[in-house]
Amino acid sequence: MKRAIIGDMIWLLLLLVITAFFVLPQTQLVFIQWTSSYPYWMGFIKFAILATMGELLALRLANRTWKFPDGLIYKILVWGMIGVLITFMFAFYSTGVSTMIEQRNITVGNELLSKIFTAFLTSLTMNLTFGIVFMAMHRLSDTYIEMRVSHKQPSLTQLIETINWNAFISFVVFKTIPLFWIPAHTITFLLPAYYRVVVAAYLSIVLGVILVYSQRILQQKVKAEDIAE
Repeated sequence: MKRAIIGDMIWLLLLLVITAFFVLPQTQLVFIQWTSSYPYWMGFIKFAILATMGELLALRLANRTWKFPDGLIYKILVWGMIGVLITFMFAFYSTGVSTMIEQRNITVGNELLSKIFTAFLTSLTMNLTFGIVFMAMHRLSDTYIEMRVSHKQPSLTQLIETINWNAFISFVVFKTIPLFWIPAHTITFLLPAYYRVVVAAYLSIVLGVILVYSQRILQQKVKAEDIAE
């Protein structure tokens, strides 16, 4: 128990230090300059650190103790590459949707409502296209890493069959996208561009918590069905 509490304190302290670097006036300018000068390197670093912290927190909540996931180093690298990809996609979709709205001369109410509409349309378009493919690929990469660490060499067919695609579609696609990602990314696209990727990384921490509790609910449901049978 003491070890878990110490781990909680270390995790929370690290999160506070990172957040302070982003928001304190003394370091905020440095963060903005680095993000502007090295957007993809910063995207890699943000996700490699924050998304990994989210994964560690999810394991902590699920197991009531701190433990490293299988293939931690590989997963950190994958999260970093996801950060690079998201940095590109945020700029791609934001520019694309804004240009389309401007060219079609679409207006929605006053300036504030127009900004909200643009942010919402950007989030909607991104999550219903790139978002689904990205999350499926991340599920595949995570499963592959875990199987390789367990000294297995799965074929593509074995890898695909290992994943619970029913749970992926019913929960990740039909619930987290409309109820979490689209609203959350709408808010994200209202922020200045240099804060969007780091906020997306923070959101991965929140999603980790949601996934843990949803998994518990699913397990309870399965047990109840087994008892009923």
